[in-house]
Amino acid sequence: MSTVILQQGINGIVFGSLYVLVALGLTLIYGVLVQINFAHADVVTLGAFAAYFFTFVFGGNYLVSIGVALVVGAALGWLVNAAIFAPLRERGSELLPLIATIGASILLQNAMLIWFGPIPYAFDSPYSNAVLRLWGGTYITWQNLIIIGVSTLTIAMLYAFMKLTYMGKALRAVAQDRETAGLMGIDPNKLIMLTFVIASALAGMGGAMLGPILVLTPFAGTTVIVKAFAIVIIGGFGNVEGTIIAGLLVGLIESYTTQLVNPGLTDIVVFTLLLAMLALRPTGLIAEKREENV
Repeated sequence: MSTVILQQGINGIVFGSLYVLVALGLTLIYGVLVQINFAHADVVTLGAFAAYFFTFVFGGNYLVSIGVALVVGAALGWLVNAAIFAPLRERGSELLPLIATIGASILLQNAMLIWFGPIPYAFDSPYSNAVLRLWGGTYITWQNLIIIGVSTLTIAMLYAFMKLTYMGKALRAVAQDRETAGLMGIDPNKLIMLTFVIASALAGMGGAMLGPILVLTPFAGTTVIVKAFAIVIIGGFGNVEGTIIAGLLVGLIESYTTQLVNPGLTDIVVFTLLLAMLALRPTGLIAEKREENV
């Protein structure tokens, strides 16, 4: 029994790491703009397809394909901000960008359906079947090690960027008070653009690592983004630390529910936790404080 618990703990950390990468993008955008980007799911999907085609069509290395997906995601983030958020931001309505991103999501999904077709792609990473034996009869694939390692490094770098660099501190200032930050010589529009680029780059990376462990279709990101929204709410809207804790928690809950209870109940358990959190602690695990967001 202890072996099962340890093995599921490892699996939970793997999925939790991926959830955190995707959810952090939503958290950053909400923390700075108090807006939700529904097209974030499709950035995840396009990141996965970018990694797939780079690896299997162009014969590239899978590890390099994660970087390719990061670049594709960053470019999409720049495009979404330039085409949707920037033009609508000054019109004074928070509803317009929200509706626009829903339309952009539908557009991207149907475009991918036309380009890639409805048939699922088998995205087998070279590391998916390479198994590393651990203690007590547990094991982990090299693919999962890559996921944990890349996710941990990326999250640590993002945290250091936000807390220690001038640009990170400027971004936090924009999140706290955009007008005052502008008066202090900070260009809010450039920082908002940077937020979208970073958030979408994280989503693209997440897609590249998610592809080999899920079925790759034009709607692959949708299944993950629903969990990401739940994680952002559970962790506390706009709070980076809360998102990291909630993402790992959801990954572990899913893993243990699948093994010890019933695989069909994983979503029910996660969203029951979400409802309980909304009822008992609507501010999330870490209460939102605008001056401490992102």
